[in-house]
Amino acid sequence: MGAPADPLNDAEDTFNGGFLFGKDEESGTERQALAREELLARLTALIRSCEGCGKVAVLEVTPLDAPDTAGCNWSLAVVLEPAGVAPEVYVLAYASVVLMARERWNLQQPAH
Repeated sequence: MGAPADPLNDAEDTFNGGFLFGKDEESGTERQALAREELLARLTALIRSCEGCGKVAVLEVTPLDAPDTAGCNWSLAVVLEPAGVAPEVYVLAYASVVLMARERWNLQQPAH
């Protein structure tokens, strides 16, 4: 319960996968830099794909001053809108989604 369904492998879904993980991009270790709004939308879509989390939303991510040792520039600490979903339901989805996303995406730095 709570483990994320694979949004790229849903036989009933019309979603083609390009939005979430950049299907057309070459796979590699470099993270894709996303604008804050795009990162929030992707995180929300992933969490909502998890059982029981269809209304949960990611409202904010916490930028880091410098990338961590893994190269990610945003924190595990995110602000959620649980929309009445019990913590014991969304906590596994949160952990799984955020860990997976931090391996793939960075927060785009504002232009100076």
